Amino acid sequence: MSGQSNGPLPPMIGAEPVTPRDPARLAHLAENRSLIVRRSLMSSAVGGLVPLPVMDDIVAGRIRAGLFMRLAATRHVDLPQPSADLLADPREGSALKNVTLTAAALIAIKLAWRKVFVLLAAGRGAEEMATTFQFATLVDHYCARLHVGGAITRPDAAQLHKLILTCIERSEKTALVNVFRDGGKVLGRSLLEAPRWIGERMAAAVQRFGASGGNPDVILDETERTGPEGAVNARWLDRATRLVEERLSGLGQDYLGALVDRFETDWRNRPVGAAPPASPGD
Repeated sequence: MSGQSNGPLPPMIGAEPVTPRDPARLAHLAENRSLIVRRSLMSSAVGGLVPLPVMDDIVAGRIRAGLFMRLAATRHVDLPQPSADLLADPREGSALKNVTLTAAALIAIKLAWRKVFVLLAAGRGAEEMATTFQFATLVDHYCARLHVGGAITRPDAAQLHKLILTCIERSEKTALVNVFRDGGKVLGRSLLEAPRWIGERMAAAVQRFGASGGNPDVILDETERTGPEGAVNARWLDRATRLVEERLSGLGQDYLGALVDRFETDWRNRPVGAAPPASPGD
């Protein structure tokens, strides 16, 4: 008879159950996102205020170090200044930083600030901002979920630095760079439209930064002041920060989840007990 089976029916194969990732697993990273976005924008912008080769990297590195220390403090993790410096930029020794900053940060700064923000308005520096955002986000995640024990030592920081950079190099960040390119343009245009006294104030802040031996709070107190006296300062920085945060929300959590998952895998597979690479500051 047509349609009659000539043999036993094949066994039913059930679908493999798929366990969705918990959407709340990244919720803790929202707590410090505004801070990370602001400092990612400012580390590139303020770093460029020192118009000398290498010095811009050192200034930006000091601002990143201050960001990492603040993130660690919010997670009740002890991140000493030497470890934070190594995380932020391990290429130069601390003594060289202090000596060079004091001398060089007083040179030609008043002439540099406007050029920096012209470059920002053209979208320059977006990749550096995106990398700072990724790096700081992983430092925040590490402090919140992975760190155990006492203070983060310099060997700990060296290993962490290497793992995070490797993870970021393997990540796809085109969309993230585009977000920060637009944020940088807003920041640059806002500052070009700002009154002259803002530029003079920032130049004075960078001078104090050099005289202090590289204390990033000297600059950040000025650029992030939100009281009545700093209302104008807050406006131009908030405008760019708000745009970046809105665009990040539009990207969803996939880009961040992939980055965090890759970092956690690398962290679990790290060579425990292996000597970390020595840094010039050691």
